[in-house]
Amino acid sequence: MRFRVRVPAATRVTVTVAAVTLALGGCSQTPGERLEEWYGSGGEAQIRKLNEDAGRVNEVSMRTIDVQGPACWDLLAQTAKAEKLDPIPDEGAQRYWKEALGGFRRGAAECADGAAKNEEGQVSRGIRAVQTEGLPKLVSTVTLIKAGLAAAK
Repeated sequence: MRFRVRVPAATRVTVTVAAVTLALGGCSQTPGERLEEWYGSGGEAQIRKLNEDAGRVNEVSMRTIDVQGPACWDLLAQTAKAEKLDPIPDEGAQRYWKEALGGFRRGAAECADGAAKNEEGQVSRGIRAVQTEGLPKLVSTVTLIKAGLAAAK
């Protein structure tokens, strides 16, 4: 048996607006929860990989170009992946993150280009940029993220 119920248009609009409001606003997350979600859904892994690759560039800084070039290429590729992540939901951490990625991108690109040309001076400048522009900003990023995660608990 079927029953047909007529609902006035004004009531349908009110119910629809209420449902949309609940869907959008009813599940709001705290800043700490958003940060935890970003960190747990790829942020931590990207940070760890960037740190490894930048650390490798730092480690090979006194070696030959044939060793330095591949390390710089790896960092450049990892930086491109990290740049595709959603922004960090913490304004300060996001600012340092962008600066770290910019330093890694500039430094690794200069180093890789110099290695391809066999230009030691250019390779050294690129490595120095990774060391002075990228790594310190990554440390600041991690410090702010850890503080935000600790505050969320």
